[in-house]
Amino acid sequence: MGEPVRVALTQLVLWYDATRIQTWPAFLADVPPDTSLKSPTDFGRQFATKRMTDDRHAAAEKITRNLPGLEESNGKLILRGVGLLEREDGSYRVSGAGRRLADTYAANKSEGTWVGQLAKLLITREPRTRVIFWLLAQPGAGLTFAGDSWFSGSLQKARIEAPGMAPVAPFSTKSHGSSLRAAINERAWWALGDWRGHALLRGATDCQYVGLLGDDFSLHDIGLALRAAFEVLLHLGALRANGGQCWADHDVIAGKLGAELEADFGIERRTPQVESLPKLLGSVIETLRSDTGYVIASELRDELHRRGVENPDREIAKLEAAGLVRIEAEDYGQRRHGIGLYSDPRKQLIKIRVVSGGHPL
Repeated sequence: MGEPVRVALTQLVLWYDATRIQTWPAFLADVPPDTSLKSPTDFGRQFATKRMTDDRHAAAEKITRNLPGLEESNGKLILRGVGLLEREDGSYRVSGAGRRLADTYAANKSEGTWVGQLAKLLITREPRTRVIFWLLAQPGAGLTFAGDSWFSGSLQKARIEAPGMAPVAPFSTKSHGSSLRAAINERAWWALGDWRGHALLRGATDCQYVGLLGDDFSLHDIGLALRAAFEVLLHLGALRANGGQCWADHDVIAGKLGAELEADFGIERRTPQVESLPKLLGSVIETLRSDTGYVIASELRDELHRRGVENPDREIAKLEAAGLVRIEAEDYGQRRHGIGLYSDPRKQLIKIRVVSGGHPL
């Protein structure tokens, strides 16, 4: 077996405002067909709008930094981004994938088909996004932020945890330990995704990621960059969030991203059985119930999710509708108690019982 091919990763930037997930397709839609420019930055300077960028001169470069794909420069392989721009004869133009994304967006901005296209590009062509999504797709996996809401608190302290897997700090910029760099290096060839079929990698079966100037690729501002990818996946529904928790929705992944990607990420969907779920719920309630009889809804949700229940609120609602769960009392809690059951602030604290045959278990 030959030596792993060295692939240099550029810094991950994606787009400036993470919540403006339409930035790339809107930008590419403004580029006339057959436009050819000397550099990706030239595209940014010519077609980026103020709303896509900030006031700094570097904004045009940042918005286009991860648009090119796999290239060779001075004998070195460099993966610059997802390949929405391609280099040919010393100049850049919008690639086929970039034009398809732009055309879909321009045809119907509100329909959302373009969101699925963008999500697929990110999780099949961008190694850092691809691996972090793989981690979240593992059975029972969840991302916990340091704060009590989406991307709140110190991102350095955020952790992905799953049964049988060592915790990973996905936004940590540390060179060693449980960072995203270590997770990527463990599955480097798989992380290349669609790039494995590129002509520049013909005959290769393994790779090693390096930086442009050193052996370690950059993790600078990795949390800020990855939030943009997270916002796309959240909008699609492939990721779910509640309070300071985030997890993958396997049903949405299969339905909107397709069976091929479901298999690629090793997802085994588990359909909760109404008959067996009450027993699990009863056990968890007994563990979490306070002396006053109340359970903190956010703790109940988190524990059920850790036990493999994809959407605890939805499953509890089904059991309640079937008469198998009874909410006997509810109350407001404090901010630290997080989001209430069914996102109802009046249900931060609940007295909940599992019933069988009309009798509490």
